[in-house]
Amino acid sequence: MAARKPARRGTSAPKAAARTATARFVASGDLPWFPFLSEGIHLKLLRVNPSTGEMVLMIRVQPGAGLGTHYHHGVVVAYTISGHWRYRDADWIAGPGDAIIEPAGSTRAFEAVGEEAAESFVHLTGALEFRDEAGKTLCIENAETLHGRYLAHCALHGIAPVDVTAF
Repeated sequence: MAARKPARRGTSAPKAAARTATARFVASGDLPWFPFLSEGIHLKLLRVNPSTGEMVLMIRVQPGAGLGTHYHHGVVVAYTISGHWRYRDADWIAGPGDAIIEPAGSTRAFEAVGEEAAESFVHLTGALEFRDEAGKTLCIENAETLHGRYLAHCALHGIAPVDVTAF
């Protein structure tokens, strides 16, 4: 039996051994917006993985509305689709096409600015820990609690829930 030649650097693995990943299509129009924590804030949960803490969602924030101080346990990436928003302690305002990447361990509070709602696509991992001015934890939101909010909203309004847990 002849010895196999080692693969050359830069060549791909044999096709038989290649792993195929399946893309997930999300028809966001089939998913409802539901209220989240503060007046004027709604989420649309696109995907959630309670095992890993990964969440993919859209957020819509009405003018003047915002979320209080919260600590990011994981990385947050937000892409602004429409409207304008800012972190209350920042010297910038995000608008359509702007992306914000927050490292794990950051603490922020944000608000929509201008005369139209701000809408963003958000991908995050880990929990969001909401705190008062003294730094005391008020509540913790994570993949499991957001999924629960989504299911409760669907049940309350007679909406057949879509399985948003499939990754």
